Amino acid sequence: MFSVELRSEISGNTLSGYAAVFGAYADFGSYLETLAPTAFDAALADPANDVRAYYQHDSSMLLARQSSGTLRLRTDSTGLHFDLHIPDTSYGHDLRELVRRGDLSGMSFGFIAGQEDWGRTPDGRELRTHTSVARLVEVSPVTAPAYSATSVQLRSLADIPLPATDGRTQLIRARARVNLPKGQ
Repeated sequence: MFSVELRSEISGNTLSGYAAVFGAYADFGSYLETLAPTAFDAALADPANDVRAYYQHDSSMLLARQSSGTLRLRTDSTGLHFDLHIPDTSYGHDLRELVRRGDLSGMSFGFIAGQEDWGRTPDGRELRTHTSVARLVEVSPVTAPAYSATSVQLRSLADIPLPATDGRTQLIRARARVNLPKGQ
């Protein structure tokens, strides 16, 4: 009889959050921009639309792709929600660490504009509201998002609720006693 100690560190393999938040504003200097709750409906319903996730909008740093199942997108009452499986690449490891530390916490998206309305904010600034984007091209974790209400966080074991922690990486320790038949 002998003891085996198994250790596993949960470091997270999935990023999730909101690439866009409905009703939030992006300030482009001469005008503000916002997204209506209908903004992504047509783009997400189009089976030919294969959205990709890039790191910092850089297409040479592909993170995930909708057609491969490594990127999942959906809308809810808050905005455009995403889940992406982080690749085992050098920039994937860098991204994981930056998100884990809280240095990178925002998202952005690339799109081709579709229907929009123009109006004014209560203080008189011009306001562009995207009611429907023609095509959603990509979503990206970025260091300086135009829409500050976006979010990205690292998670693992998404379907299993974990107890609250103090924010540090959890260390799981398992001990097992193994009884082997004689001679082995």
